Amino acid sequence: MRTEQISRGVVVYQKERSDLEQEALLTLARRQAEALPDEDAAEVGALFPQWEPGRDYRAGARVSDEAGRLYRVVQDHTSQAGWPLAGTPALYTPLGVTAEDPDAIPEWVQPAGAHDAYQKGDRVTYQGQVYESTMDGNVWAPDVQGWVLAEPEQ
Repeated sequence: MRTEQISRGVVVYQKERSDLEQEALLTLARRQAEALPDEDAAEVGALFPQWEPGRDYRAGARVSDEAGRLYRVVQDHTSQAGWPLAGTPALYTPLGVTAEDPDAIPEWVQPAGAHDAYQKGDRVTYQGQVYESTMDGNVWAPDVQGWVLAEPEQ
């Protein structure tokens, strides 16, 4: 950034071409990240908006924590300081894949409805085992119906 001193102690900052390019690349990356499936999006979680208290969140939106871990909003709400991402499963579902552990499989969380139901092929950890959903719109627990024990990935 360039600066110019102007009379009476006023400093004017002007962005250089490299600053503009960096902002454009970040904007492009964020737009493209929105179109990624959850597994891929979780690898670039820091590109998503960071959770903040006092914000309106819509069901289905994806939001990251300060470490870049990605979560899906379960239901519409206005966030509050006492409702952290990791500690409020009724509001946020962790997407499970992070840069630190790209092979992580999220813990099963009871869906609140069709908007956050599991889809065919989704994998979850439940009671120490990995299950795979056999149907779209799956709101059942893995020990009830709609799931099979997952084969280990090679």
